[in-house]
Amino acid sequence: MVTILKIIIRNFVRKPVTNLINVIGLSVSLTLVIILSVYSFSEFTTDNYHKNGDRIYWYAHKADKVYPFTPAVLRDQIDLNIPEVENTVRLAGSWEKPVFRAGDRDPITSDLVYADNGFFRLFTYQPVEGNLETSLKEPMTIVLTEELAEKLFGKETALGKTVKMNNDKEFTVSAVIKNPAGNTTLSFSAITSVASRKIVQSNEEEFTNWGYCNFQTFVLLKKGVDPGATAKKIANLFPKDDRSAERYAAATLIPLKEIYFSDFTLYGSEYMRAGNKGKIMILLMVAMLVLMIALVNFMNISSSQWVEKIRQTGVMKVIGAQRSTILKQMLSEALLLFFISFLLAILEIVLISPYIRNYTGIQFNQHILYSPLFLLIAVGGIFLLCMTFSFIPVLRISSSKAIDNLKKSVKPGANKSVFRGVLVTAQFVIAIVLIAFTLLVQKQVDYGSSSLGFNQENIIGIKLTPELSAKKYVIRKLFLEMPSVKTCSFTEYYPGSQLSHWANNQTIKGETKQFNFDIFNADSKFFEIMGLKLVQGHFYSDKMASDANAIVINEEFVRLHSIERPVGTKLMMGNSMSEIVGVVKDFHYKSVSSGIAPLVIWNNPQASYCMVNIQASDFDGLHNAIQKIKTETAGLSPSFPVEVSFFDQAVGALYQSELQFRHAFSLFAGCAVVICCLGILAMSLITCQRRVKEVGVRKVNGASVLEIMTMLNRDFVKWVAIAFVIATPIAWYAMHKWLENFVYKTELSWWIFALAGVLALAIAILTVSWQSWRAATRNPVESLRYE
Repeated sequence: MVTILKIIIRNFVRKPVTNLINVIGLSVSLTLVIILSVYSFSEFTTDNYHKNGDRIYWYAHKADKVYPFTPAVLRDQIDLNIPEVENTVRLAGSWEKPVFRAGDRDPITSDLVYADNGFFRLFTYQPVEGNLETSLKEPMTIVLTEELAEKLFGKETALGKTVKMNNDKEFTVSAVIKNPAGNTTLSFSAITSVASRKIVQSNEEEFTNWGYCNFQTFVLLKKGVDPGATAKKIANLFPKDDRSAERYAAATLIPLKEIYFSDFTLYGSEYMRAGNKGKIMILLMVAMLVLMIALVNFMNISSSQWVEKIRQTGVMKVIGAQRSTILKQMLSEALLLFFISFLLAILEIVLISPYIRNYTGIQFNQHILYSPLFLLIAVGGIFLLCMTFSFIPVLRISSSKAIDNLKKSVKPGANKSVFRGVLVTAQFVIAIVLIAFTLLVQKQVDYGSSSLGFNQENIIGIKLTPELSAKKYVIRKLFLEMPSVKTCSFTEYYPGSQLSHWANNQTIKGETKQFNFDIFNADSKFFEIMGLKLVQGHFYSDKMASDANAIVINEEFVRLHSIERPVGTKLMMGNSMSEIVGVVKDFHYKSVSSGIAPLVIWNNPQASYCMVNIQASDFDGLHNAIQKIKTETAGLSPSFPVEVSFFDQAVGALYQSELQFRHAFSLFAGCAVVICCLGILAMSLITCQRRVKEVGVRKVNGASVLEIMTMLNRDFVKWVAIAFVIATPIAWYAMHKWLENFVYKTELSWWIFALAGVLALAIAILTVSWQSWRAATRNPVESLRYE
């Protein structure tokens, strides 16, 4: 065994560059594969930790998208009329994140979820303090996560203590739970009872009227119950004359384990998260391609070392080595290389995973990394890869005769160079596809975040606290007196904020039909500050008394609801009629992946944000203006923290998922290209070493450096050209399918493919030329004396 180890070490030292390239390529590719495999495993096992997970279902209307809103009264009807249901729980988010305060400590802005008492019987959470069975039984009690409890109370016990919400309502902490797992659909920091909601929001009609669809309904089915049949029974509970009855006639029970990858929107509430299976699969595919490139490098480098291996095994056989010993030595060498790469990959993961998380948003669970199951799978996978790509050539060399080995008459195959060319071409195909896809992802994200239809520059948003909401006119006067403030607007809209969605019957010109639309309130300055474009009519104005209750709609509203003459048409808004005074050009007030929905902008004083347009000549002026605004608003709101943010950053947050996907894809594609370059470098190094004498002869006969470099680079250029022809249709198809996921998408331009090909060619030439130039400028005397 010691002899075998010495031979392995000697072989590593003899070819340090190529072996190092092998190790680097394999370790980087394994790093990406492990990170994405663990991430994907975590994503695909979301919510698996709930004990009753196989019997928990979400009742929602599922068509092109999931409509998750149900009336509160539905829960009572299910409990009374559907015996197949063991337990029913309603959930609802808060309209805006409340501010919690414990004693004299600093206020904390956090999320809050309302739930029925049976919540902890449906879902599994680990208690830290208190009894979860009774924690939501009484109104005005609250359950906190460990993280929020520590923020509010420090290291003190939170159980039984009082928390004040929005400087008004007081809650008693009834329990503290461990922070929810990272791979969960339900994500919250505080949860209170539905009974508390009746006190906090004081809207009794929300719990008696079928038209108020503000809740999400979860049911726990009894064992052996058919979910499809139960969903139909639940749909029959809706009154036939109610507007929700038709929609929920097609509703279904979505299993808990499928919710995470359902296409749903809660209109601003953040306590339910959705994943994107398509993006995960794309990233997994990229990781596999990166690994494939590294394995191609391994095969190419290994095949190029056949001559040395053949001679070495011949000598070993002459001195008496058995075939099993030679087989063991060669496989051990390959295994050692793979396991060194694996150990380096683990080290790289530990060091870079925080940076990967910050840059790409990929959450890496290191607990999985150290689990026995993962280690068993990883070691088994490494062994399988090694055997797959090493066993056949090793078996052939070890089974040959010693005399053939010493004469070098054992050949790896008649088409060795052709096979190596095929592998390198395959590498370039992958590299060109990934480069083209990276360019498209960049183009699509830029298109989505820049072609929004409204102004983003020099606008800040101030979240109105209860104290600021009562002083809007004071704030407006204060801001407009500042020379750097051009105008300000009070509105419910802000990128990422929760918007209302209305579904009601409207009677227009004697015809009654159902209207579905998003709606938010805004004053007359909103259109100016956003830079929106008018299509018909006029924007409502404070100077016109007739515009006091007016509304403006978007083009999609006109198209979807087929209104021939929208201006002058009246809609029922709440308890009064409002006149449409204008039609605004469509703009993306939500992420472009959601598409533009029908929208109503209502001249209503209720507001959640103050948007301020600042005009400053330089950065210092902008900074001073913002600091003054922060100081003034903080003075007007001493009991609540004031949140000030840049409008364009809030817009960027809408595309956080797309930006993170772009970062992840670009990073992994870049790694693939780097590994490909390393492989090409190794191949060029080996090629130049094999043709040293040929280069010397050609130089003696008068060949120039350029001619020799052209000769050495010719094969690589040919491989890139062939790869470009193969990669272009593959890339076009993959990119075309990816763009189908977007309602609004960029064009699939020809220059993307051309640029990808040019970049691949430039990368190949630059990588190879360095080594070929060294060979071409070498002293021909040294070349002829080589070996």
